[in-house]
Amino acid sequence: MKEEIFRKQFLELLVALLENGFSMQESIAVMKRSGQFSEGKIQAFLTSLEVGANLATCFEKVGFLPRQVTQIRLAEIHGDLQHTLATILQHMKLFEKQQKELRKVIAYPILLLCFVFALLFGMRLFLLPPLLQSGMIDDRHWGVLFLAHGPFLLAGLLVGSVGLIFLIWHYLKRKTAIERAELFAAIPIFASFFKLYQTSYFALEWGRLFKQGLEAHQILEQMIAVEDNLLLTMVAQQVHQGMTQGQTLSQQLVRYPFLMPEFPLIIYQGEVKGQLGEELLIYSQLLLNNLVLKVEKSIQWIQPIIFLFVAVLILAIYMAMLLPMYGNLGGI
Repeated sequence: MKEEIFRKQFLELLVALLENGFSMQESIAVMKRSGQFSEGKIQAFLTSLEVGANLATCFEKVGFLPRQVTQIRLAEIHGDLQHTLATILQHMKLFEKQQKELRKVIAYPILLLCFVFALLFGMRLFLLPPLLQSGMIDDRHWGVLFLAHGPFLLAGLLVGSVGLIFLIWHYLKRKTAIERAELFAAIPIFASFFKLYQTSYFALEWGRLFKQGLEAHQILEQMIAVEDNLLLTMVAQQVHQGMTQGQTLSQQLVRYPFLMPEFPLIIYQGEVKGQLGEELLIYSQLLLNNLVLKVEKSIQWIQPIIFLFVAVLILAIYMAMLLPMYGNLGGI
């Protein structure tokens, strides 16, 4: 969390200084004098600049993420560094806003859920034993079994979920970026979000380079030269190899399930019209807007679903507690 705050505040001030005519080195010097940031990180950035390192390396030194570093490397190629930094900052703010909304939406339901779990454990420890000893309820009733074993089942479910997440993470770590993307694109519901995000990112980076007048093979060569084990770079390697065999860019993009189906058509139409860079940039912004709206709508559904689960769990607890008693009274 501290790293995220640092990256956001760092970019906010840096973009503001660059927009006001400061050079990169002057901007970092001003940021150092301001005392708002870790002196060690700012000094690491300045030292990298002074020894002639590229800007992407400087940003990497102060903790920026691999994808952000790749965007900066590509910005050094197409020359639109200031706009790239502003775009990264915009994405950070959008992500932070969605995180805040998500936390706000799920905070109260999660608190209720914790209360219900605590209630279930409390009934298992303090209420159930006296009732069983009194003989008021049948120890073979499903409600009694639920109260007796429910807490352990829930604890086992929680531990199992954590273990499953760890196994999935370990499994994905051994896959290439393209293999991981293909797996994510096959997950129901999540796939639509993933495709929107990835296609928007591809369209943005390719659109900037096409707008500078570079041809497709030149763009792919520049992306391959980045040498990051990221999806953008690996796709560029495969597509470049295909183009050397006579295939067009739009023909090859069809085989990637993690990109929107209309993306190859946008590429083809842009190549025909000669305005591919502009069209890709507009398309990227449209996809980003759709993604933001889709995420906001999905967040609104989370709270009712959690409330419904909590309500069902509370109802099950009351039924498990009261039905054995009523059944025993009915027998009397």
